[in-house]
Amino acid sequence: MTITFIRKHTSFLLTALLLASCGGGGGSGSNSGSANNSTPPIVPVASDWQLIWSDEFNNTSLDSSKWSLESGGDGWGNNELEYYTAGDNASVSDGYLTITARQQSYGGLNYTSSRLITKGKAYWTYGKVEARIKLPYGQGMWPAFWMLGEDIDSVGFPGSGEIDIMEMVGGKDDDGSNRNSVIWGSLHRPNLDPNPASDVKSFTASYRNPGDINFNNDFHVFGIEWNATTVIYSVDGNVYQTVDISSNTDGFDVFKKPFFIVLNLAVGGDWPGAPDLTTVWPAQMQVDWVRVYQKS
Repeated sequence: MTITFIRKHTSFLLTALLLASCGGGGGSGSNSGSANNSTPPIVPVASDWQLIWSDEFNNTSLDSSKWSLESGGDGWGNNELEYYTAGDNASVSDGYLTITARQQSYGGLNYTSSRLITKGKAYWTYGKVEARIKLPYGQGMWPAFWMLGEDIDSVGFPGSGEIDIMEMVGGKDDDGSNRNSVIWGSLHRPNLDPNPASDVKSFTASYRNPGDINFNNDFHVFGIEWNATTVIYSVDGNVYQTVDISSNTDGFDVFKKPFFIVLNLAVGGDWPGAPDLTTVWPAQMQVDWVRVYQKS
């Protein structure tokens, strides 16, 4: 299978963040995760949204009419350390998709995981895109729920555009602060400035789980509402970023065309750094459902 080369999060991102941290704060958090007192409620979808596509993962195997598995281990543009296998690390049972990252020698690398895409099978221009996910935790973990322009093969990145609905990098920051309770939402587009330092422009915001509780403790709904003028990011119905994309200049036109969904669990890379002795194996990203709505 052809590997799509995505320059997803590199050093430019960490120096050009539009930060907007919402939800609770305080506390040092725990790398192993403390018990959550209650499951976050699922906010009902407004009646003017019509469900047009979903996977509830109620079968006993991955639905190949909806998903393809990308395989390979070339770092994926981020110096990632895993090899994405053609199926050994993704399973469906008991109503969940489970993506498992393992410390395992394969393809010349020391870790394996999975990367799923709807490319060529399901793609949309605008809508409400959500997934209910329980994240892994720990140093080196990099789970993501995101979208790429369906034209990625012909125009490449960043011409395809990229909508990161949810990303998390596990472990702790250099100052000791907990990263397992924080997720990130981003938009990446071409940088059309004269003589740019980077070929990508980004909007990025963060959301800290109330009480600094790790996202591996329970399922959470991560989503966007996307139309021709805005992309609105939310966690469990709590909006934490709204990006104006109404301009048809400065690269924003890339968000006005069909995009497909990606689910993956990366290991290591430029952003999270490598796993260490504190990382617990295997690590799992569990997905309850993925749903796409459009206005009726």
